[in-house]
Amino acid sequence: MSNFHPLANLLSAMTAKGTATPIKPLARGDFAAAAIVRSSTADGGLRLHRQPNHEELLVVLEGEGEFRVADEVRNIKPGDFVFVPRNAVHGTVSTKGGPIALLSILTPQFDLAKDVVWENGAEAPRFEVV
Repeated sequence: MSNFHPLANLLSAMTAKGTATPIKPLARGDFAAAAIVRSSTADGGLRLHRQPNHEELLVVLEGEGEFRVADEVRNIKPGDFVFVPRNAVHGTVSTKGGPIALLSILTPQFDLAKDVVWENGAEAPRFEVV
């Protein structure tokens, strides 16, 4: 895995082709992991979920919409920064005109299959590693 990632190339490679949510791992260290997550056009966002043992920092790269963290909902747009405390329910409430791409940085190191709790009995969305 490279230490350098041209953003424009990553986002164009992640153009949604179906219903799976594309995810591009960028870095994995002993205490943190980073990836770009881009919602598919079919689901319009990222389902509500929580990580009981992880804090997450998000930077909005593409798209606009409403994002929830705990009981707070705010409009987000490219350049916005969102902090998600451990165990806080979070995700996209609605989007405006298409998918949303987020740079996600999680601490400590993160395993998507084991470390996420999907809310309201929802099944995990299908993810496509790009």
